[in-house]
Amino acid sequence: MDDVSHLLQPDETFNEDEQEYKEIVSIAHELDEWYTRLGRQFGPLSRPQRRMLRLLRVDTPVRVGDLGVELGLTTAGTTRMLDKLEAMGYAKRSRTEQHDQRQVYVSLTLPGAIALRDAEEVFLERIQASLKKLSSAERSMLARLLLTLNEHKQPLLDKQESDVDHA
Repeated sequence: MDDVSHLLQPDETFNEDEQEYKEIVSIAHELDEWYTRLGRQFGPLSRPQRRMLRLLRVDTPVRVGDLGVELGLTTAGTTRMLDKLEAMGYAKRSRTEQHDQRQVYVSLTLPGAIALRDAEEVFLERIQASLKKLSSAERSMLARLLLTLNEHKQPLLDKQESDVDHA
């Protein structure tokens, strides 16, 4: 049997400040655990489907390519998810006369809006239940910290990695 224990050791360059490294590992593991406990299904929608429909809540159709970029999906991953959402009647693709006919746009349907409302309700109930353990001050601090982390919406991973989770 091959010894793979060296693969489980932290990268030396990342371990310059051991206390900071331990904090980062702890944060990463706790976020991962919380993410897992929230679940992958929210009412009628999976987590990725819910995220896509949230982007479609605008008054005008959204370009397919823009959806993919915003979600960090490849064209193929975006198409697969849209195929599923369209088959469920939650989204509708179209080409509009006001825009370039080569561009495909997506809009949220009424059943999609209802499914999204139901999914958001489940999601928020789970978040609320999870946050009950925190005081009001702790919730406020968490909200500020998350806003700070999300101020610069730069993708943290490449499209191929994110495509695996969103398909």
